[in-house]
Amino acid sequence: MSFFNSKLRYALCAAVDLAMQPTTVACQSREIAFRQDIPGPYLDQILSSLKSAGIVKSVRGAGGGYNLARQPDRIAVGDVVRAVLRTDKLFAGGENDEPPAASIAWVVRDVEQQVECTISELLENITLADLVSKKTGLDDALSYMPAL
Repeated sequence: MSFFNSKLRYALCAAVDLAMQPTTVACQSREIAFRQDIPGPYLDQILSSLKSAGIVKSVRGAGGGYNLARQPDRIAVGDVVRAVLRTDKLFAGGENDEPPAASIAWVVRDVEQQVECTISELLENITLADLVSKKTGLDDALSYMPAL
């Protein structure tokens, strides 16, 4: 199974979509689903996970929908990953199953922990604001028409 499975990919797309919207207007899940091509019921589950983790907030009423709960530069990609995976661990190994010291399993576990630490650090250093900036840069580059 891929680390960036469809659920995580959809969650990041939805979070970045919300980060790109005006903070004064709540976005309905069907609007996000349409813009990001995410199945509606699946998106509702994802938004529920993001809400439980304090990444998004829901607004009730006629103009209701979803907004980010914090500024995009205060939400790391790692926050979204943990909300979707519902764990702090990216890999399956638990702390309680420590293999015998100096065994091959111990060496493998050590590598797993190094990879976990490196990926976690990377995910904490990329924010939704960074992804919005990248998307905006792509949009600007695509809108440039040298023939005109």
